[in-house]
Order: sequence, then structure tokens, then C-alpha cells
Amino acid sequence: MKKNLKRNIARNLRIDLITAVFLSVCILFIFKLFTIQILDHAKYKAMAYNQYWSSQVIPTNRGAIYSSDGYPLAETQASYLIYAEPKKINDPIDISDKLAQEIFEIYKKKYDVLTKETTKSEELKQMETPEKVYESLKEKFSSYLSSNLMWVSLGQIITPVEKDEIEKKGYEGIGFQEVPTRYYPEGTLASHVLGFVASGENGEPQGYYGIEGSLNGDLKGKSGRIREEKDALGIPILFGGYQKVAPIEGRDIYLTINRSVQYIVEKRLKVGVENYGAVGGNVIVMDPNTGEIIAMANYPTYDPVKFYLSGEKIQRKNLSISETYEPGSVIKPFTISAAIDLKKVTPETPYVDDGPKKYSDYVIDNWDGKHLGKMNIILLLQKSNNIGAAWVGHLVGAQKLSEYFKAFGFGEKTGIDLEGEDTGVIRDSKNWTDIDLATASFGQGISATPLQVLNAFNAIANGGYLLKPKIVSKFIENGKTTNIPDKRLRKIISSETDKIMNDLLIQAVSGGESKYFNLKNYVIAGKTGTAQIPVDGKYDANKSNATFVGYLAGTKKFSMIVRLNRPSTSVYAAETAVPLWMQLTEDLIK
Repeated sequence: MKKNLKRNIARNLRIDLITAVFLSVCILFIFKLFTIQILDHAKYKAMAYNQYWSSQVIPTNRGAIYSSDGYPLAETQASYLIYAEPKKINDPIDISDKLAQEIFEIYKKKYDVLTKETTKSEELKQMETPEKVYESLKEKFSSYLSSNLMWVSLGQIITPVEKDEIEKKGYEGIGFQEVPTRYYPEGTLASHVLGFVASGENGEPQGYYGIEGSLNGDLKGKSGRIREEKDALGIPILFGGYQKVAPIEGRDIYLTINRSVQYIVEKRLKVGVENYGAVGGNVIVMDPNTGEIIAMANYPTYDPVKFYLSGEKIQRKNLSISETYEPGSVIKPFTISAAIDLKKVTPETPYVDDGPKKYSDYVIDNWDGKHLGKMNIILLLQKSNNIGAAWVGHLVGAQKLSEYFKAFGFGEKTGIDLEGEDTGVIRDSKNWTDIDLATASFGQGISATPLQVLNAFNAIANGGYLLKPKIVSKFIENGKTTNIPDKRLRKIISSETDKIMNDLLIQAVSGGESKYFNLKNYVIAGKTGTAQIPVDGKYDANKSNATFVGYLAGTKKFSMIVRLNRPSTSVYAAETAVPLWMQLTEDLIK
């Protein structure tokens, strides 16, 4: 009896255990099915979809960039990616050798051209010898073409002419896929304005710097897509599903840049930088009445197609908007504008320059160490007198002077449609000491970009209005044109103050440091600026930024800034930036 009872208990335990295991497995299956069908439904649906649908991207054309006079500065042209279908190739070694020879010939032509140039380029320094390239291509192609893949990219992009030459040979299993490639018809012209295009994080074309970077969203458009239903072997089904989303082309952009003026400016700037032994330079030409940028150049420059090159002379940033510097005496007109606008001084207001002055235990002096005794505001600008500027700045006061500087656009971005603009620095006036106020009055201890300086001068030229610099004139999309209006930001000084300042700037040129290079038949308003460069906390007397800013006082059709970074033939703007400005002005007038 007891044995039977034990057997029954054991049997029941086994049954319960089996039942528990069975139920656990069922619960696991149910949970897994719930996870697949409910929780991860979208994931598995996509996996299933991808198993019987193929997807192909249809590349779109990037919008073109044109000069104001209708010349293309950046376009998209057709190039071709070489690909292979290894399973269609009977002799991969033979095809690899022949194809490597074709690419070798293309590469060698380019290499030979560069080696014949008098000045060896940065591009040549980074190129392998054609023989090394041939061996590398042969090995790579052999590996790719011997694989079991259905399709493989060979990583070589060639021109339509090169594609036709290779295609004539009829290599089995070799094909060509059209890919849009960015092309700059004018080479290095306006490269810092344009920027360049490279691959982004997802492999798609991405604009960097300049217009290409700042307006990438407008230029890039939207790629299309083709989806086709395929069989188990990955071959499209003849009567299967088919979906196509057409690509949307990027918007074309017209700049305010005048191609001819840009060419003249770049040519003269290069010669000027070399003649005066400068590290680099910037020139900007604007219409002071509209804020339009007519030309913007930096030197050294670069080729936007060869953006990948490295080296000391390859500067991709647009230093006209991204590099700040202490502008020096070109700030004095804004100090005087504030004083005149506040009725603190008139052009004839006298002061005495009888020697160096001490502020906050620091001594300031004039740029040339000379002291002329009794002076007035007219002579202050003509002689670029630091003692007088500091005196005027203290009449205005730190708070008011800071407010006027900021009203003229210093310490904030101008808002130009270019990537990488800097704000410059105007420190909080609450923290200014007497020496800070004195030095700020003649352009030291503050920083600005060349564009900020020129745009502030435009406000004096156009009646007292600060304008937003404009470099894009219109967009064109699907035949529809969208014009970009000029924009006034604010009125800074009164019309009376503006008239006085125009007269003062005319006299600053006619009787100032620039008089030996002035154009005889034209009335010019402007100001020089020779700013020593701080090194290890002290100003180096042998290193300067030389600047001249001015405009034709009669027509006011254009304003221009010339800035030379560390000229070695002379540290003074009157002997470097001024003659370059005058030469450019003569060219532009003609």
C-alpha cells in the first residue's frame, strides 16, 4: 500500500514537472511571439520588407552658385564611378591588370603636368609616383574582381571623356555609374566666399565654409529613391512592385559678387602681399548704400576642388569674417562720431598734445612719438593722434563709447550669409579702467573683423545707417525667383553728425598720412590704421596690421578695406595698405 502511494506521488511529481516545463516553454513561445508581433512589429516588418524589396538612391543636382553678372562660380557636372560585377568576369587577373593600366595613364598625365610647373604645388607633394599607384591599383582591383560579390565599387571617379575611352575597350563586368561632382569653373576665384563640398557623416555631399556651408540646405536639394520588389536571388521581379520618388534639385544662388571686380581684387591683393612681404591680406569691396558685397578676397587662397590639401598656405576659413584683430586708428572716426553726436566736441574743438599721458599707471604715446602742441579734431584725424583720441574718449565716457561702438556693429556678428563669422570683442564697459577707455578710443584692447570695420565705415558713408552685409542677391528654384532685400538695421548717428564726419574723413585723407599716394582727380574719405600686434602680453613694434578704409566721397558707389597682416617692408599702413588701396581704386574706377 505504501509502495503504491509512493509510486503515485512520484508519478504525479513527474507529471507536474513535465507540465510545468511544457507550460514554461509555451509561455516563452507566447512571450516571444508577442515580442515579435507586437513589441518589435515595425522592426521585423522592415526586415521582411528589405528581404524582398531593393532600394536605390537617385542622386540630385546640387544648386549652382552664380556671380552677380551671371557667371557660374560653382556648378555640378557629371562624373562616373567605376564599378564591377565580379560574377560576370571570367579572368579577373587580366581585367585587373588592364584596368589598372587605364587608371595609371589617367593619373600619369596629371602627375606629369604638375611636375613641369615652376613652383611645385602642395598637391604634387602629396601624390604618389605613378608606378606606386599602378601597383596599388592592380592589387586592389585583383582582390575586388576575384570576390563573390554581385557588385563592387572600385573607388575611382573619372570624367565623361575618360569614361568613354575605357568603355570603348569593352571590359567584361565593368560598368559606370553617373555621380554628380562639384565643379568650380573659375578655379580659385572667390574660393573663401564659395567654400567647398565634401562627404558628410552619412556619405552624402556636404558643404563646408562659405556659401556652400552656410546655405548647404538650400543648395543640396533632396535625393530621390527607387524601390523594386525582388526575388530570392535579389533580381528585380518583372511584374513586381515598383516605387519611385523623384529627386528635388537644389536651389540656384546668385551672389552680389561681381566676377570682374573679384578678379581684379584678388590679382592686386596677391601682388600686394608679396611686394610688402606680408603674411597675408584681406580686401573687401562693398556698396555702402545697400550693404552688397561686390568683392571679398583673402590671400593666401586655395582651390575649392583641392580642399583636402594640407600645408601652411592652405587656409580654408574666410579670414575677412572669421579672424579678429585690433584695428588700431581706423577706430578713431567712431570715437569722434560719438563725441560729435553727443555734442562733446566740434571739428574745431581745441586740445593740447604736450607729451605722453598716463592713465591707470600706464603711459600712452603717439605712434610716431611726436607732439604738436595745440591741436583740434581735424588735426587729430589727419595726424592720427593717440593722445587726442584718448582725451576725446574720456569726454564721451566708457559706457557711452561702448554703446556707440556696439551700435556701429562691433562686438556682434554682422549676419552675413557665410559660415564661420566671428563677433570680435568689446568688453563690458563696467570693467573698463581709465587705460582701457584710452586705448579703446584709438583701437587697441578691442577686436573686430575686417568686415565689421568696413561695414561701420559704410554707416558714415550712407547717412548714418548700419546695414546688414548682403552677399546673396536671389534664389532661383524651379524657375521661381526669390529676391533678397537690402536691410537697414538701425540709425546710429544724426544726419548732421554724419555730414561732419564725411568732411573730417575727407580732410583726414587730403592732409593725412596717405597724401603721398592719393589719387589726384578724386576726393576720397578714409582713415589709416597701423595696429601693433600683441606678443606675450606686450605690443611688438616690428609687427603690425596695416589697414586703410575709405570710399569715394562724391559718388559713394563703393567702399573698400585693405588690410595687410604683418607687412615686413614697412609696419605703417600709409606705406603699404594705402598705396594698394589707391591702386585698386584706380583699377575699379577704370
